[in-house]
Amino acid sequence: MTALISLCLCLFLTACTKERKVYVNRPIPANLLSDCLPNLPSKKMTFGDSLKYNEHLLNVIEKCNADKRAIREISN
Repeated sequence: MTALISLCLCLFLTACTKERKVYVNRPIPANLLSDCLPNLPSKKMTFGDSLKYNEHLLNVIEKCNADKRAIREISN
């Protein structure tokens, strides 16, 4: 009985709205969908090389996050 009453209340809530949402499909630019691939490290790495490589990896992650943020802005 409780489930039936809850179902009816939900129907009343959705049936009373007059707001219409129109969804527009905007194409997402191809540069935002491309993979973010880091350069591979060299075979022999010194400690200084590993620091530079870590900085490179962080820059790749930041670029990917910027792409995903742009996709979220387009979809909103």
